Amino acid sequence: MEPPCPHCDQPDLTLLRLVLIGELLVADKTLLLRLAVVMQACGLLQLSPGPESALERARQATLEYLQQPGINNQ
Repeated sequence: MEPPCPHCDQPDLTLLRLVLIGELLVADKTLLLRLAVVMQACGLLQLSPGPESALERARQATLEYLQQPGINNQ
């Protein structure tokens, strides 16, 4: 029997879930909106219809984030 190959074998789903949950817990509004856009594009998330699209909300959140004072001084 050959040893497992980390590049060929399927990743451990439990570990992937834990990583995703951990990232969601520390994500800010901008990252959450970007994740929602990606998930919606992949068919994993159905957002309720609203006046503006998820992409527009992600763009607006990105602009708000970039306009915060001191954000470019890090």
